[in-house]
Amino acid sequence: MANDLVVIEDGTILSMLADAKYTSAIPCLYNKLEIFRNDNLPCGECRRKRHARQRTEMAKIKSCLAALSNEKKAELKKLLGAAKLRVTYVNASGQVVALTF
Repeated sequence: MANDLVVIEDGTILSMLADAKYTSAIPCLYNKLEIFRNDNLPCGECRRKRHARQRTEMAKIKSCLAALSNEKKAELKKLLGAAKLRVTYVNASGQVVALTF
């Protein structure tokens, strides 16, 4: 049975990035796993830069998921076993949007 609603959060996205069935089906996830690897960077500045890049990429992924075609949204729902999905992201105007589809 499908879940009524799956909320796509950072942890959900990280799990999807580690699974080839999602990365091959959803364009927003192509080649993004490397960005989120936790390397032991020796310098604090390097870690801060990596975390900033990860936050930026996570925001881009969420925005991309919200903009998927209806076909890809349906495919993502099927992969996640959900009747509905919710993704919260910041739009181009800087507004926080909680989109349910």
